Amino acid sequence: MKPSITELTVSGFRALRDFSVKELGRANLITGRNNTGKSSVLEALRILTSNADPSVIFSILSSREDNVDNLEKPQRLDETDPLLWLAGLFTGFPQSIKDFQPIQIKAAGGQHSLELTLRLAWPSRGHYSISENQQAQSILYNQNIREPEAERGPALIITAPNMMREIPLESLFRRPPYGSRPYRSEFGEKQRLQCAYVSPYDGEKTANLGALWDNIALSDGEKDVVHALQIIEPSISAVSMIGGKGARPRTAIVRSKNFQRPLPLRSFGDGLNRLFNIALSLVNAKGGLLLIDEFENGMHHTVQLDVWRAIFRLAQDLDVQVFATSHSWDAVEAFQKAAAETTEDATLIRLSRQDDAVIPTLFKKDELAVATRDGIEVR
Repeated sequence: MKPSITELTVSGFRALRDFSVKELGRANLITGRNNTGKSSVLEALRILTSNADPSVIFSILSSREDNVDNLEKPQRLDETDPLLWLAGLFTGFPQSIKDFQPIQIKAAGGQHSLELTLRLAWPSRGHYSISENQQAQSILYNQNIREPEAERGPALIITAPNMMREIPLESLFRRPPYGSRPYRSEFGEKQRLQCAYVSPYDGEKTANLGALWDNIALSDGEKDVVHALQIIEPSISAVSMIGGKGARPRTAIVRSKNFQRPLPLRSFGDGLNRLFNIALSLVNAKGGLLLIDEFENGMHHTVQLDVWRAIFRLAQDLDVQVFATSHSWDAVEAFQKAAAETTEDATLIRLSRQDDAVIPTLFKKDELAVATRDGIEVR
């Protein structure tokens, strides 16, 4: 079965001014020095597969601390404060509205062809005037978008083939709606590809995983998660999530052969919590993508090979395509060894910078085996 995406093109997004990569595999490990765009590739995929879901955009800005912490109270944007809340998403951190160039993200491969464009625009007399340095352009409203008010501020315009959506920036940063719950629309369902994301910090807590657990409880997916946890802690025989009533967060608990009573998963350390999140996210990503930022976080090098083996097996069984980032040589070696044991395509993508461009260098299975054997730097 072919991967969901074999080719990805991104322009105008963060460090990815004009980025393109082909020959993507079932599992893809992205390496490179700091500030070469590794996390930006994952973020672009999150935005694309969600059709620029406002909650996803808000999450990305929050993780980057791009002025979101100052937005507890909605504020009014005007022409003297031109859209700087979103500047971090656009290449070059533009300082004025005329400098915002569109973000374009495209992916193709298998049965999927996804395309998305994000623009900043200012409403005026029933249409949106795109940034001042472009020719007169307008995007007509569809019937589901209300007529703009004379004093409305700027908006983020998302377009896909035969589809368009408007997100006023004041609404994007208001808590709620978009900062606290997912957004769904007819627009979003038409080309949405299932996608699960594991952040570098998700080993710290399991309280936010309740919805993912509910999706697989009492199914074969539950067994897959338990088998993954046994890579680090063989004594674990069962896992569940409890709580969630009122303001109380849900807690993951496990049954261990070494203890008479169930214990909080948190008590077994960050590594096991991290693995729980990865396995649970992978099972929930059936037929889509799993994105893991900083794969090695919280995991000792001795278990990484078995974790990669589990990822390859489940990805093949569930038709999931994996994209992970790493700085770790141990993670690279483990990835290479696990890839050599499977018939699935696996690709290491090393990102480097040349002036303002991010350049991908691909290592397929055989090339990666030579690189790890000879100690060639691919991080």
